[in-house]
Amino acid sequence: MRKLTGQKLLEALISVVPIAIIVVAIYSFQFTMVFPDDTITTHNLIGFLLSLVAIILGMAFFSMGSDTAMTKVGKYIGSSITKRKSIVLIIVMSFLLGLMITIAEPDLTVMGDLLASKINPWILKAVIGASVGVFLVIGLLRIIFQKSLKIWLIFFYFIVFALAALLDDANGDPILSITFDSGGVTTGPVTVPFLLTFGAGVAAVRGGKNSSSDSFGVMGICSVGPLIFGMVFLIIMSKLGVDFSSLRNSVEASPSVLGVLGSTFFEMLLAVGPILIFFIIYELIFIKIPAKELIEILLGFLVTYFGLSVFLSGAKYGLIPVAFNLGSVISDPAYSGRYDYLLFIIAAVVGLAVVLVEPGVHVLTQQVNEVSNGAISKRKMLIALSIGVAAAVALAVFKYMYGTFPIAYLYVPLYLIALFLSFTVPDIYTAIAFDSGGVASGTMSSCFILPFIIGIAGAHEGRGTGFGVIGLISVMPIICVQFVGFAAKLKTDVSYAIAKKKVREANDCQIVHLD
Repeated sequence: MRKLTGQKLLEALISVVPIAIIVVAIYSFQFTMVFPDDTITTHNLIGFLLSLVAIILGMAFFSMGSDTAMTKVGKYIGSSITKRKSIVLIIVMSFLLGLMITIAEPDLTVMGDLLASKINPWILKAVIGASVGVFLVIGLLRIIFQKSLKIWLIFFYFIVFALAALLDDANGDPILSITFDSGGVTTGPVTVPFLLTFGAGVAAVRGGKNSSSDSFGVMGICSVGPLIFGMVFLIIMSKLGVDFSSLRNSVEASPSVLGVLGSTFFEMLLAVGPILIFFIIYELIFIKIPAKELIEILLGFLVTYFGLSVFLSGAKYGLIPVAFNLGSVISDPAYSGRYDYLLFIIAAVVGLAVVLVEPGVHVLTQQVNEVSNGAISKRKMLIALSIGVAAAVALAVFKYMYGTFPIAYLYVPLYLIALFLSFTVPDIYTAIAFDSGGVASGTMSSCFILPFIIGIAGAHEGRGTGFGVIGLISVMPIICVQFVGFAAKLKTDVSYAIAKKKVREANDCQIVHLD
């Protein structure tokens, strides 16, 4: 146990080093002509460094708790409801689970707080939670009846962009930005380990030749639900007179430590508690696992709760204020664009670093490595995700620094590329890719990248609300991971062609020609 704890702490420490280097370097250089001298205050730097300690501890404990609790719970319930072969049970249980884990998702809480001036956060959570519940049912039924993932994705994204075409000029861009962000924040540290193993458990019981590829794709399907439900909800809100184009955000520069700790631990109690209660009731009625293993799972829930609470407390206290200040100060028009190039450098480096810090990424890459028997390595996945997130953040910086065009001009071509690639790569890569988009847009994206972009948008009147970057983070990794699949398929095809040629030539030499 001590060795495992040390390993998890070391992994967490290595993961946060890039972001620590970035912020400390910016603080140091702001006393020169490289950065504005008020980019990061000494008080904010100290808070940031303290928050990194909390993030390291939180990430390590969350990872250990996830291994012993959330992943096992997802697999147990997924396997159990499938074995009972009751479509009604699958529909009811899947919907309730999807609803509960989404309402509990801390990323959605962060986004709800940023939208509180326009939408009641709990109403937003209920709408998004219901959408994930419905689409979790669809995702599991797809696995059970072995339907093509790519066909369903094309169908649902057609609905998304058909709804987008109904948006008006005034509210259209902010509604689209908020909608796509809502799809990204639903797949965070609570939902990722659960949905991944939930789908894997159903696929394992269902069996069949496509069981490996069917292990993935549930999160990709669940991410579409909030796009459809969320857009309809926001369109209705717009018709009722809510003006989303006037949405502006600011972030408290020096939040209270006790206030952040108290609110976060309470939020995480609401996050993990209902899932634990649901599991205990379901376990006592249907699963009835050995007492020893049940105790391990309960302890795992406790560790998960503590890890998530500490992790999110650190992110809220130190990351959000620093990120917002970075975006708003460096992009301030008062500097006449002198520091604009730094925003793209920060965007690229932070995009690369955030993937390493994101807890859900490590859960996904580990499962991908296990299901593919090492064929899709953790290293390949991390490289693809890092490139995708870095490119997405750079696009968002460009959009809110210089772009007067609607954000649909970015979403539409990117999703068309993603869907087109799905027909050129093996099914397992498509399923992993659409899951990867949700995983990459996790807590670190909500607590660092989103405030960073909101800070930029706030400094440029008329450029938009700053939302939309998480939507970009959701789609870029899909493209990058599918390019990895395309390269692997191309390599395999070339190898087969060479082998086939050699076999044919060898056989040709053995042919006996009779006159």
